[in-house]
Amino acid sequence: MLASEASVGVPRESGGRMERNTTKICAPIMADSVDEMVANMVKAKAGGADLVEFRLDSLKSFHPQQDLRILVKDCPLPSLFTYRPKWEGGQYDGDEKERLDALRLAMELGADYIDVELQAADEFIKSIHGKKPEKLKVIVSSHNYQNTPSVEELGNLVARIQATGADIVKIATTAVDITDAARIFQIIVHSQV
Repeated sequence: MLASEASVGVPRESGGRMERNTTKICAPIMADSVDEMVANMVKAKAGGADLVEFRLDSLKSFHPQQDLRILVKDCPLPSLFTYRPKWEGGQYDGDEKERLDALRLAMELGADYIDVELQAADEFIKSIHGKKPEKLKVIVSSHNYQNTPSVEELGNLVARIQATGADIVKIATTAVDITDAARIFQIIVHSQV
């Protein structure tokens, strides 16, 4: 499956002036096999994507040493690796150490971004301390499939994520009303990361 997500260009202050982040199109790639993922990353580039997100938890058979080398080496775009566990809405239901080891290996092989859940962030970030390549950005994410919390709760969540040392804060919520989007935008404007 190949889908697209867009990150929103949000004004931020830089050196006393407001500037806009550039919008990038990320193509999340979920497939049963690495061969399908490779084919889909080529389609993503041809379709105008700026980066691809490999959802490792969608693979029916995953051999980290072999498969990650292929995905990193063959990727024509910046790469983001996610290995989402069931407890955060993904499909992975195995050993947590093996999951985090696979994400560390993706980092070592040259991934541009790693997405790790807030619940696992402290352990993951401590484990890569002093080993993190300069180009790598760690995304610390939180997913809420029930609703969009209050502005205060979202602010506290952003602060918790920033405190992990995240390079990028990712919050996914479920909008049950159009006004839920306004709360997210309020938080984005004040986020430091």
